[in-house]
Amino acid sequence: MSSVEVRYQQATPDTREMVDEILAADADDQAWVCQLGAALTGATVAKMLNVSPQAISSNKGLLRLRMRSGRVGYPVFQFKGRRPIDGLGDIVRLLAPVVSTDWTIASWLTSPNADLGGDTPIEVLRNGRRRESVKVAARRFAAALST
Repeated sequence: MSSVEVRYQQATPDTREMVDEILAADADDQAWVCQLGAALTGATVAKMLNVSPQAISSNKGLLRLRMRSGRVGYPVFQFKGRRPIDGLGDIVRLLAPVVSTDWTIASWLTSPNADLGGDTPIEVLRNGRRRESVKVAARRFAAALST
Protein backbone atom coordinates (compact mmCIF):
# COMPACT_ATOMS: atom_id res chain seq x y z
CA MET A 1 0.00 0.00 0.00
CA SER A 2 1.41 3.40 -0.97
CA SER A 3 1.85 6.25 1.49
CA VAL A 4 -1.02 8.10 -0.20
CA GLU A 5 -3.33 5.12 0.26
CA VAL A 6 -2.31 4.84 3.92
CA ARG A 7 -3.02 8.55 4.50
CA TYR A 8 -6.39 8.20 2.75
CA GLN A 9 -7.33 5.25 4.97
CA GLN A 10 -6.30 7.22 8.08
CA ALA A 11 -8.32 10.31 7.10
CA THR A 12 -11.65 11.11 8.67
CA PRO A 13 -14.78 9.98 6.81
CA ASP A 14 -15.54 13.63 5.93
CA THR A 15 -12.06 14.09 4.45
CA ARG A 16 -12.33 10.83 2.46
CA GLU A 17 -15.73 11.94 1.13
CA MET A 18 -14.28 15.32 0.08
CA VAL A 19 -11.32 13.62 -1.67
CA ASP A 20 -13.72 11.24 -3.45
CA GLU A 21 -15.83 14.21 -4.63
CA ILE A 22 -12.75 16.05 -5.91
CA LEU A 23 -11.56 12.97 -7.79
CA ALA A 24 -15.02 12.38 -9.26
CA ALA A 25 -15.24 16.02 -10.38
CA ASP A 26 -11.80 15.73 -11.96
CA ALA A 27 -12.87 12.56 -13.79
CA ASP A 28 -16.01 14.34 -15.02
CA ASP A 29 -13.93 17.31 -16.18
CA GLN A 30 -11.57 15.00 -18.06
CA ALA A 31 -14.49 13.25 -19.75
CA TRP A 32 -15.85 16.61 -20.92
CA VAL A 33 -12.41 17.67 -22.18
CA CYS A 34 -12.15 14.43 -24.15
CA GLN A 35 -15.55 14.98 -25.76
CA LEU A 36 -15.54 18.74 -26.24
CA GLY A 37 -11.89 19.66 -26.52
CA ALA A 38 -10.45 23.01 -25.55
CA ALA A 39 -12.35 26.20 -24.81
CA LEU A 40 -11.35 29.80 -25.48
CA THR A 41 -11.91 32.84 -23.28
CA GLY A 42 -14.32 35.54 -24.40
CA ALA A 43 -11.40 37.93 -24.86
CA THR A 44 -9.65 35.47 -27.16
CA VAL A 45 -12.80 34.93 -29.22
CA ALA A 46 -13.36 38.69 -29.44
CA LYS A 47 -9.83 39.21 -30.72
CA MET A 48 -10.15 36.29 -33.15
CA LEU A 49 -13.41 37.66 -34.58
CA ASN A 50 -12.22 41.27 -34.40
CA VAL A 51 -15.15 42.42 -32.27
CA SER A 52 -15.55 43.78 -28.75
CA PRO A 53 -15.76 41.44 -25.75
CA GLN A 54 -19.26 42.85 -25.17
CA ALA A 55 -20.28 41.71 -28.66
CA ILE A 56 -19.11 38.21 -27.81
CA SER A 57 -20.90 38.03 -24.47
CA SER A 58 -24.18 39.16 -26.05
CA ASN A 59 -23.90 36.90 -29.12
CA LYS A 60 -26.73 34.37 -28.91
CA GLY A 61 -25.31 32.29 -31.76
CA LEU A 62 -22.13 31.24 -29.98
CA LEU A 63 -22.08 28.40 -27.51
CA ARG A 64 -20.69 29.52 -24.16
CA LEU A 65 -20.15 27.20 -21.25
CA ARG A 66 -19.92 28.21 -17.62
CA MET A 67 -17.08 26.22 -16.14
CA ARG A 68 -16.93 24.81 -12.63
CA SER A 69 -14.57 27.70 -11.78
CA GLY A 70 -17.29 30.19 -12.74
CA ARG A 71 -15.41 31.36 -15.84
CA VAL A 72 -17.00 31.20 -19.26
CA GLY A 73 -15.43 29.25 -22.10
CA TYR A 74 -16.23 29.06 -25.80
CA PRO A 75 -15.59 25.56 -27.17
CA VAL A 76 -13.10 25.55 -30.04
CA PHE A 77 -15.17 22.95 -31.92
CA GLN A 78 -17.66 25.67 -32.91
CA PHE A 79 -15.09 27.49 -35.04
CA LYS A 80 -13.71 26.70 -38.47
CA GLY A 81 -10.54 28.66 -38.78
CA ARG A 82 -11.19 32.08 -37.32
CA ARG A 83 -14.97 32.08 -37.93
CA PRO A 84 -17.96 30.40 -36.28
CA ILE A 85 -19.18 27.39 -38.24
CA ASP A 86 -21.98 28.33 -40.61
CA GLY A 87 -25.36 27.22 -39.31
CA LEU A 88 -24.23 26.75 -35.71
CA GLY A 89 -25.95 29.90 -34.48
CA ASP A 90 -29.30 28.65 -35.77
CA ILE A 91 -28.86 25.41 -33.83
CA VAL A 92 -27.77 27.15 -30.61
CA ARG A 93 -30.73 29.54 -30.80
CA LEU A 94 -33.11 26.65 -31.53
CA LEU A 95 -31.97 24.51 -28.60
CA ALA A 96 -31.21 27.19 -25.98
CA PRO A 97 -34.84 27.73 -24.90
CA VAL A 98 -35.44 24.01 -24.18
CA VAL A 99 -32.25 22.88 -22.45
CA SER A 100 -31.38 23.34 -18.81
CA THR A 101 -27.77 24.33 -19.58
CA ASP A 102 -25.62 24.99 -22.63
CA TRP A 103 -23.65 21.86 -21.70
CA THR A 104 -26.59 19.88 -23.10
CA ILE A 105 -26.19 21.65 -26.44
CA ALA A 106 -22.45 20.99 -26.41
CA SER A 107 -23.04 17.32 -25.68
CA TRP A 108 -25.67 17.02 -28.42
CA LEU A 109 -23.43 18.74 -30.98
CA THR A 110 -20.48 16.43 -30.26
CA SER A 111 -22.32 13.11 -29.91
CA PRO A 112 -22.99 10.68 -32.77
CA ASN A 113 -26.53 11.18 -34.02
CA ALA A 114 -28.62 8.43 -35.62
CA ASP A 115 -30.61 11.03 -37.60
CA LEU A 116 -27.32 12.06 -39.22
CA GLY A 117 -26.13 8.57 -40.06
CA GLY A 118 -24.01 8.38 -36.91
CA ASP A 119 -22.11 11.61 -37.63
CA THR A 120 -21.98 14.29 -34.96
CA PRO A 121 -24.02 17.42 -35.70
CA ILE A 122 -20.94 19.64 -35.42
CA GLU A 123 -19.04 17.59 -38.02
CA VAL A 124 -21.97 17.74 -40.42
CA LEU A 125 -22.07 21.53 -40.00
CA ARG A 126 -18.27 21.80 -40.28
CA ASN A 127 -18.33 19.88 -43.57
CA GLY A 128 -20.93 22.31 -44.91
CA ARG A 129 -23.22 19.56 -46.04
CA ARG A 130 -26.66 18.56 -44.89
CA ARG A 131 -27.14 21.66 -42.72
CA GLU A 132 -30.88 21.31 -43.06
CA SER A 133 -30.58 17.73 -41.74
CA VAL A 134 -28.90 19.10 -38.61
CA LYS A 135 -31.77 21.57 -38.14
CA VAL A 136 -34.30 18.75 -38.49
CA ALA A 137 -32.39 16.64 -35.96
CA ALA A 138 -32.15 19.62 -33.59
CA ARG A 139 -35.90 20.26 -33.87
CA ARG A 140 -36.55 16.59 -33.10
CA PHE A 141 -34.22 16.78 -30.07
CA ALA A 142 -35.89 20.00 -28.89
CA ALA A 143 -39.33 18.43 -29.23
CA ALA A 144 -38.21 15.39 -27.20
CA LEU A 145 -36.91 17.67 -24.44
CA SER A 146 -40.12 19.70 -24.42
CA THR A 147 -42.41 16.75 -23.74
